[in-house]
This record gives sequence, C-alpha cells and structure tokens, in this order.
Amino acid sequence: MLARRFVLATLVALLLTSAPHSVLITAHADAGRSEDLAFSGGPSLNQVISGTYTIRTVNVANMDFIDVELWDGNSWSAIATISDAPWLTSWDTTSHGDGNYKLRIQGTYDNGSTTSWIESPEFTLDNTAPSGLVFEVANPVVGDGSSTIDRAWFTTDAGGTLTFNWSATDAHLSHATLTNVPGTGTPAQDGPGTLLNTWDWSPGDLSDGTWLPVLTVFDEGGSSTQSTLHIGIDRTGPDVGTPSLSQTANSWTSATTLLFSGMGSGATDNGGSGIDTYHVRDSEDDWYDIGSGGSGSMPLEEGIRTIQFRAVDRVGNVGDPLDVTMKVDRTAPTAGGWVLPQLTDSLTGMVSVAVDATDEHSQIDTSDCILEYGFDSDGNGATPDITSTWLSVGSGTSGFLSSSIDWSTRAGQYLSLRAVLEDVAGNSVTTTASHFLILPGLDITVSNPELNRLVVRAGDVDPVELQATITTSEVYLGSVTIAIQSAPANRDAMTDWTTLETITTTAGSLIDKEEVVSTNLSMLTAGEYDLRILIDPDNNIPEQDEGNNEAFLLISAADPTVVGAVSGFAPDLILVLLAGLFASTFLRRRESAS
Repeated sequence: MLARRFVLATLVALLLTSAPHSVLITAHADAGRSEDLAFSGGPSLNQVISGTYTIRTVNVANMDFIDVELWDGNSWSAIATISDAPWLTSWDTTSHGDGNYKLRIQGTYDNGSTTSWIESPEFTLDNTAPSGLVFEVANPVVGDGSSTIDRAWFTTDAGGTLTFNWSATDAHLSHATLTNVPGTGTPAQDGPGTLLNTWDWSPGDLSDGTWLPVLTVFDEGGSSTQSTLHIGIDRTGPDVGTPSLSQTANSWTSATTLLFSGMGSGATDNGGSGIDTYHVRDSEDDWYDIGSGGSGSMPLEEGIRTIQFRAVDRVGNVGDPLDVTMKVDRTAPTAGGWVLPQLTDSLTGMVSVAVDATDEHSQIDTSDCILEYGFDSDGNGATPDITSTWLSVGSGTSGFLSSSIDWSTRAGQYLSLRAVLEDVAGNSVTTTASHFLILPGLDITVSNPELNRLVVRAGDVDPVELQATITTSEVYLGSVTIAIQSAPANRDAMTDWTTLETITTTAGSLIDKEEVVSTNLSMLTAGEYDLRILIDPDNNIPEQDEGNNEAFLLISAADPTVVGAVSGFAPDLILVLLAGLFASTFLRRRESAS
C-alpha cells in the first residue's frame, strides 16, 4: 500500500516539472514579458489626483525604458517615457481636464523584448480648487469681519467661545483648517471624513486684540482655497479726551450753564473697536449721551460739583470717567450784623467798625467789599440825613472811622452804616442801612448799699445809718442828687414812693469817679419797708443808661411796745455763748465734787 503511494507521488512530481513550464514561458513571450513590472504607490481605484503627480514603477531589472500612456475614456495617448533610474516621472495633471482616467505602462528590456501593458485602476483628475467659500464668525457685536474697516468685534471674556462657520463647493471636498486665531493653540482640522463645518474655539485665554483668522479648504486632490476674517476682542473702555470748558475748572463761578467741546481731542480706544459716543453728567445725576461729536452744554447746580465725562466704544465698553471740579455760587453774601464799640459822645480817635458777613459757597472776597457810613438824626431812611450822603470807610469787611470826627456833639444822633459785599464768585449785595444811637458817655451807678441794722424801733429815737457808693463811668465835675425813698414791702403798683432824705454831692467830688454817701434814717411807723436809693430822680443829667440809677434795701421797724418782737433787744449772741460755757463748767465741777 505504502509502495503504491510513493510511486504515485513520484509520477505527479515528474509531470509538474516537465512540459507545462515551457508552455507558460511561451505564452509570456508571445504576449510580452510582464512578470514583475508594476506601478508603485498608485494611482488607486477612485483616487483623486491634482497638480503634479509622480508616476513610479517597480521591478525594472534589465529594463531599457518604459512607456507611459493615459486613457481619457476614448483613447490612449503617450504622456511620458521613463528611461533610467529611479524609474519615475513627474506628470503635470493640469494639462488635462478634470475627469476620470487610467494610466498604463509597458517596459522594453535591454534585449528588445517588451512587457505587456500594465493598467492602473480608474482614478479622477481634479485640478479645480474648492470654490464658493463662506467663512463667518458668529454673533459679533459690530462688524462682519470682511475688512479692517468692518472688523467683527467681540467682548468675549477670557474663558468664552468664538464660533467659526464655513462652507465650500467642490466635488471632492476633503478637510479644512483654521489658523491664526486668538488664544493659545490652533483648532483641530475639520475632516476628512465627516465635515462639521464649524469650530467652537475656547482656548481659555482669549485676550484683547485683533486677529486675521485663515480658513484653508482642501479637496481630495490636495487643491486648496483660503479665506480670511478680520476680528477683534475688546473688553476695555476707551479713554476720554480733555474737553474745553466755558468756565475755569476748580474756580468759583456764578454761571448757570457749562459749555464743553473737544472731548475727542486726545481720546483713544487703545486699539479697540473705536469710540462710539460720549457721556456727561453731574456726579449726583444720571449719565446722558451727547453723541460722537463730544460737545454740548449742561446746567450747573450750586455748590462744589464734580462734572464727569466718559467715552463709550462701539461694543459698549464704558471708559473711566474724567472728573472736573466746578465751583458754582449764585447766592449773594449775607450780612449778619455789625461789630462796633459802644457809641458815646466820649469817643475819640479812630473807631473800629466791622460787618459780620457770611457766604454759603465761595466765601467773602474781602478785597472787593466796601464799608460806608454817615450820621442820621432819627435812625430812619436809606440815606443818612445829617451827612446827606454815604461816606467811605474803605475796602474790606472791617475798618476805622476817621479820627477827625468830633463825637462830643453826636449824642442823640445815629451812626448809619452799610456794606457792599461781594463773594469770590462775583455775587454782590448792598446791605440796607443800619442805624446805631450815639449815647452820652457819662453813666452814674449806685453800688454797695447797706444798713448798719436791719431792724429798728419805729419812731424818731432809733435812727439807722444808710451808706452807698456812687460811681461814674468818666470824670464828672458837677453835683449829683440822690434820693432815699421808702415804700411798704407789701405795696402794689399804685403805691407811691416816699422820699425820706435827699443827698447832694459836692461839685467836683466825682473827679475820681467814685463817692461814698451816707445818712441817718428814722422809720416813724412800724412795719416792713423797701428802701430805694435813686440817683438823679429828676433826670437832669444825660446818662448812657438810665436803668442802673437805683438800688434797693429791706428794713423792719418794730413796735416799741412789743419788746420780744424786736431782735435788737435780745441778748447778744456772744453773751449767750459765754453764759452757756460758764454753766457747763460749773456743772462739771459739781459732778466731780460729788
């Protein structure tokens, strides 16, 4: 059995190694030798080719040259001959129209024999780049990105997202790339395969600035087309310029309106979207838009006001305000009264006068104030009638009346004063006339009144001594009459005073401005009485103050028949104390003796 299998295997091997081999060679010789010649690296079936394509061949041993031909669907045409290493050729496909093609090659050996024609699979020539590109960025605040003038501006924050959309037309679209975008890195390419036609770009570090994103769209053949966008990110407000003002800043004015212009001078958005408009306000009010011209007017309120100007850019960013201080005062000063010494006919030399004036806002400008005076007979009227006009004291809010004024003849007249007051802002007012009575310089007063006893016996046998001091405000050479009067302590308004005694000082006794007077009085009727010491009871002497010419005392007159009721008859307090001391000493001795 085994012997037969061995014999059969041997016969089969002999058959395979004999006649059939020579038949295959002959077939190849008849049809040309094509055992190994082939294309290297394509083209492959349905491959899209564009531009210059390199045709490569392999298995070219003993090859003399290789013919390359192109099939356009109708006929073959020669496009190249490869005659030496590295057995390849560059083919400019642009010389042929777009469409479906095939290549074939045939090699000729050194001995003149040829290979059969080797055909490639059908492929496509596409030398038309993608067209109809649409490249957009979504939701810009302003602009569409088509140019630097119409740049697409955003206010997207650092962690925000920019969305880019694209589309294109091509029979063999492959993929697209996006470059030169804000932030770190570059978006991944879109395709090949599934095309999303969009990028949501969020690198996490979007910053202010301008960019020129580039979209590049490729087809399968490698042809490409580009499109660009002009975009910018602006999150920073613009700087406003310094306006020209109709009033000087930080200086007092009485103006009701502020005019301003030229806010664009020196204004800048620092490379951003550009200034769109300007705003202005009093810092205590709301902002209002004055437009892109940067000029206008606004009302001024009284007080120290902060006027604010600011710029707003095209994407709505608001810049920091420029503060300008305006000091506004439209209220005239107010006179609070006059400060002057007591006016008497004893005044000599320069007499000081001053007006107490205030101003709510800008304060008094003393250099522009004027004081005026005159003399008036009755203290009425707008113009002093004795001098018939107003006389100048000088500028300021205080000054001195002329030392040439003779005051000794002015008692009973009125000093008239008025002021022209002006504040720093230029508001002024003339005060109404104020009239001040000029009094006599002499004033007589009584002080230190006293009695040597407060209780006496009624009748003329027990007089009491009264003493007082008469004082004058200045040297007085005449005599003074002093009346000593009494009235019941329980009197009413209808009770008259009774003069008990009249004292007349000697002329010249008041040269030292003080005189002590005294007298003895007897209270004839029992009871309690008020005593009044009255200077110049007939008002013969002109005085500065007639209200200080009297002083009062209280005295009791006891009925002599009621001794116990009269304190003057009680034992002396010292005697009582001595008696008590004696009694206590005596009692202690008796106690010790017992």
